[in-house]
Amino acid sequence: MVQKISKMEERVKNKEVSKAPNKIKQELQNPSYKLLVQSFKSWLSTLGYSESTVYKVPRQLKEFLFWLESKACMDISKVTTDQVKDYIDYFKNRPNKRKSGGVSFAHVNGQIDTLSKLSKYLKEVRGVVLKVEVKYLKSQSVNEPEVLTKDEIKQLYMATDISLIGTRDRVMLGVYYGCGLRKKEGVELELDDVLFDKQLLYVRKTKNRCERYVPITTSVLQDLEAYIYHVRPLLIDESINTHSLFINDQGVKVKGAAFVGRLKTLQEKTGNPQLQCRSFGLHALRHSIATHLLQAGMELENIALFLGHKTLESTQVYTHLHVN
Repeated sequence: MVQKISKMEERVKNKEVSKAPNKIKQELQNPSYKLLVQSFKSWLSTLGYSESTVYKVPRQLKEFLFWLESKACMDISKVTTDQVKDYIDYFKNRPNKRKSGGVSFAHVNGQIDTLSKLSKYLKEVRGVVLKVEVKYLKSQSVNEPEVLTKDEIKQLYMATDISLIGTRDRVMLGVYYGCGLRKKEGVELELDDVLFDKQLLYVRKTKNRCERYVPITTSVLQDLEAYIYHVRPLLIDESINTHSLFINDQGVKVKGAAFVGRLKTLQEKTGNPQLQCRSFGLHALRHSIATHLLQAGMELENIALFLGHKTLESTQVYTHLHVN
């Protein structure tokens, strides 16, 4: 019995010793790096980044600065492009600190995004050039979202006509592509959710219960105006009291399945064999606008707000996509 207790105590002791290094908080030694973290954090806050980003990104920056210290590089202005690449290579291959295995694709892409933000900060605030010539990783284990090119989106628009349903089709494309809404978010829209004076769309019934306002482009706003004032009154069944934005040809609220069918109809009407043979739904329009915004240079943080993502990890999937 005594022997069993002593062995148990030994295991507990060994376990505590093995955990001890994780409890030691690593601190930057270079005063200029400490100042850099603080000023970078203030810059993010001033630009209006979310609280989670202002908290997380400087912490991610610290790991890069720790690595620089380990390489005896104490001047951020002297960091080379090759050193940035070497760091990302190191980061990709280092063990996961919280669980067994390596670092996830999303975590690596998060580091690349942090360095990209640092590069922008250094250029704008300090006049220092730090080139981050590292591509986001493309995960082979994740099924990539279906994404349409800008030209294919244009073909869908051209496939609409001037009929009542054709006008509604343009608004459907505007809501799901132009505003990046999820299927249910679009179906649940009401008339009062279109804020013409502010050029915003109020999305109240969201996947994660986080209401948001989405900007509406001028062209989408014009399509909404034509539909709401000239088409919807002709579709609505006046005996039914509904504030739903989208009305079907029976005079009642549109269902998501009907929109999927309309998108398929437009797909066929494009006359593009390559587009016709592809299988995609309304969510592909959301994936497409997110990818196109990223290609246009919009920050991941802003795309996340636009899409209503709670974390950047959900948005980082678009860094894996390359559409011309």
